Amino acid sequence: MTFWRDRVGLELSFASGEFAFFAVGENQLALNQPEVFRAQTSDTEVVFEVEDVAEAYAAMKGRGVPFEIEPRPVSSDGQRTLLAAHFRDPDGHAASVTGWVEGTAT
Repeated sequence: MTFWRDRVGLELSFASGEFAFFAVGENQLALNQPEVFRAQTSDTEVVFEVEDVAEAYAAMKGRGVPFEIEPRPVSSDGQRTLLAAHFRDPDGHAASVTGWVEGTAT
């Protein structure tokens, strides 16, 4: 819970027992931390779309988020470029911040 609140910067809405709920725009991200954690693998990735990827990346990195990949172009719609930066939480789950910028990557 502290990683997502203190490092990623999500607003904690409610916590009880092994569950924590974070405000993410108009949505909620619900996480649970069982008493006994078993390492697991997954291809699931939590993606947060932000207004300014560079700003979010700098703020999160400053709070200690261990980014594996810094912001870089991942897609384009011909007029805008989608940037993404990837990190993992302390349990190894994949997450990223993404956002559109005007112009196409060269």
